[in-house]
Amino acid sequence: MPTWNEIGKAKDLAPGEMMHQRAGGEDVLLLNQDGEFHAFINRCGHMNAPLDLGTFKSGVIKCAQHNAVFDARTGEVRGPPVMTMRGMDKLPPEFLEAMAKMAPIFARIECRPLTPLPVEVSNGTVRVFV
Repeated sequence: MPTWNEIGKAKDLAPGEMMHQRAGGEDVLLLNQDGEFHAFINRCGHMNAPLDLGTFKSGVIKCAQHNAVFDARTGEVRGPPVMTMRGMDKLPPEFLEAMAKMAPIFARIECRPLTPLPVEVSNGTVRVFV
């Protein structure tokens, strides 16, 4: 059953920073956007990668795996995944052939919004409802 879980101290997460912490059996991503705290399940809406390994700046979270971009306040998708990378032309032909066979699968993987969690700050303690 969901409940409020203490996740950290507000003073320990400066504006523009993010962190992850286990709470209520979930891996939670907590971020401070200009003094407002937001929390999400710490998984990309594209291929489930941990978002804390990505970046958080200018109001968006960018996944480290395929560069999908999400709104840091709402979790809405702001930019689709990028399935190419520099240097792909230098990869072995066998690898590129295998990737080409998987392309129809990758093309149908949806990028969904992040799962937001309710957040509250009380007496300097940040809690999430999960």
